[in-house]
Amino acid sequence: MPRRPATYEKPIDKPFDALQTLLATARELANGLADDPDLERLVRAFRMFPAADRDAILQVIEKDAAWRSIVEKTDDATGIRVKPNPHASLYVHILEQADGGTVVTPDPSRRDADIIRHGVETFVQMLPLLFQDAVHTQWLAAGRDLAHTSSAEIRALAVRLATEVQALIAEAERGTRDGD
Repeated sequence: MPRRPATYEKPIDKPFDALQTLLATARELANGLADDPDLERLVRAFRMFPAADRDAILQVIEKDAAWRSIVEKTDDATGIRVKPNPHASLYVHILEQADGGTVVTPDPSRRDADIIRHGVETFVQMLPLLFQDAVHTQWLAAGRDLAHTSSAEIRALAVRLATEVQALIAEAERGTRDGD
C-alpha cells in the first residue's frame, strides 16, 4: 500500500488537549478544596442539617457574608466593626404555650435593624456638614464625577435611594408612617 505524502502525516491538533487542561484544572481545584480543613468541616456540618433547613441556613450565611463585606468597606466612616459571634445560632427558639395557644417567636432581625439604624443615623448627622459652603462645592464635584463614572446599576440604586428618601420625608411631614 503506498504511503501517504508527508503533508498528510502532519499531526493534527491533539484532540485531548482540552480534556487534559480541564482535568488538570479540576485536579488543582480539588486539591485546593481538600487542603482546606475548614471547608471540609463546613461541608460535613452542612450535610448534618435537614435538607428542608438548608436554604434558610444558606441565606443566613450569605446575609452575614454580605454584611461582613459591607462593614469592611465602611467601618472607617460608620465606626461599626464586626467579629464572629461564638454564641450565635442559626435556629430561632419557638415557645409554644402548654395548651397549644399562641406561639411566641423572638424577632431575629432586631440586631440588624439596630445596626442599620445606627449607620443611617451616622450618615444623617453628617448632612449639615455636606451643606457648609466650602464642603458643598467639593462634595458636588465629587458626586458629579462619581455619577459619571459609576455603573448604570449604581446610578439606578442612587436614584432609588433618593426616591425612597423623598417618600420618607414626605411621610414624616404628613405625620404618617406609611410602611407600618
